Amino acid sequence: MRLNNIGYLVIVSFLLINRISNGYKILGVFPHGGKSHFNMFVPILRELARRGHEVTVISHFPEKQPLPNYTDISLVGAGAIDLNGTPVSMIEEIGYFRNIKEHMLVYESGKNNCEGLNFPQIQSFIKSNKKFDIIIQEYFNSDCFLALNYIFKAPSIGITSSQILPWNTDRFGIPVNPSYIPVTLLTFSDHMTFFERVINTVGYFVHTYILPGMYSSIGDCAVRKYIGDDLPPLESIAKNTSLFLTNAHFSINKPRPLPPNVIEIAGAHLGKPKPLPTDIEKFISDSKHGVIYFSFGSMILGSSLSNEVRHAFIDAFSELPQRVLWKYENESLPGKTDNIMIRNWMPQFDILSHPNVVGFISHGGLLGTIEAFSNGVPIVAVPFFGDQFLNAKALESHGTAAILNYFKLSKEEISKALRFILQPSVLVKAKRQAKVFRDRPMSPMDTAIWWIEYVARNGGDDMRTAVVNMPFYQSALLDVGLFLLTTISILVYIIYKLANCIINNLFSKKVVKEKSKKKTKPKKE
Repeated sequence: MRLNNIGYLVIVSFLLINRISNGYKILGVFPHGGKSHFNMFVPILRELARRGHEVTVISHFPEKQPLPNYTDISLVGAGAIDLNGTPVSMIEEIGYFRNIKEHMLVYESGKNNCEGLNFPQIQSFIKSNKKFDIIIQEYFNSDCFLALNYIFKAPSIGITSSQILPWNTDRFGIPVNPSYIPVTLLTFSDHMTFFERVINTVGYFVHTYILPGMYSSIGDCAVRKYIGDDLPPLESIAKNTSLFLTNAHFSINKPRPLPPNVIEIAGAHLGKPKPLPTDIEKFISDSKHGVIYFSFGSMILGSSLSNEVRHAFIDAFSELPQRVLWKYENESLPGKTDNIMIRNWMPQFDILSHPNVVGFISHGGLLGTIEAFSNGVPIVAVPFFGDQFLNAKALESHGTAAILNYFKLSKEEISKALRFILQPSVLVKAKRQAKVFRDRPMSPMDTAIWWIEYVARNGGDDMRTAVVNMPFYQSALLDVGLFLLTTISILVYIIYKLANCIINNLFSKKVVKEKSKKKTKPKKE
């Protein structure tokens, strides 16, 4: 028996050593200071480390407790943490022009991110001559840290915490048809009116061919300033990316054509729901008619709602048979009714996973949207900026959400939206969509890990379409169109001239013949 135990330990030790020795060296690069973005990436990074890979992570959010195989290179102090705990008073209602202001914020945020290249830890890291098998990097508002892909000469993987941003489509050869694929930062669904399609088409060209130049210029300037002039343009480095992981899934965001190196992994940040705190569990379980969860996430402070809006919500909640869990940052809520519980922090996914939760009032952030969608919980969305409008529109098109305009909120509008999502037929639709979302060959996490390891094993050149390196005039067939138009024009012109010549020739012959007849005709006596 003792020998058997020793043998078992030897085998297990051998397997563990073999697993570690076969692990890849992975660099994760996340210079953006958005906590909600990193919340999507970090579960994948931790899982890679758990599976025996040696993971090094550049971010503003180092682990609080050390993890095996996980090394942080902290950017804390290198710039501001963006868009966390934003007061509602900072949000303006400016219609379509909202998009312009948001891009200015994204642009400034990108410039701020690039300053991280001058951070001492990053400068030392650049000169370290370390070797990596793969680099995973967020593609968002600047390209400056793509310089690391070139410096360390490793296959690279892009990742985004949102749906595919329009300025990334050209880099991966992603087909875009503005007639049914809405630009991410606009407010449309996949069914647009004529006027919306006009705006969406113009927005597509602006976002795809003008804004990328702005964002690349930020990075190119920062790279020349902090690293040197020996690197190629960042746009060319970006086009050598092997794989792109996007936090989307056709069941939520609607189907769109994708090349083989673009993989949808929405839900990768979801773990198994944990037991709820005792007081929250009791509050939910004891509610005979179910519970509505109310949170604007980490980006919007629920406590910053205007008095008018806060009372509108409270008045609407007071008429509900359901109870309400409200993530509210203050210690007290003036006018709170007995069916409302407030906490300054709540375990959102664990709450939304509870079978007695029947609705979710949200700002439309994608992580919370996915958490609710995966559990079949209908949503009342109150979007403020970014992709929140697009997420809300997608859910509305499924028939599982109602959308409210924050600047036109009233007790009547809130009550109407709640009555809609609390209909049994809406709940049935939401449960069906959750089933479609979860029905996959592999879990989102396993899908992400498999493809990361695939690129580490094989590279990604075989999956990259030729269109990535084509100039626009070739990919859009402008040269072919011009050639065909010119050829057809020449042929039409030749045919026209020939026809004209033939007609003129026939007409002239007819005239000559008639004249000759007149000459030969005998005169009358």
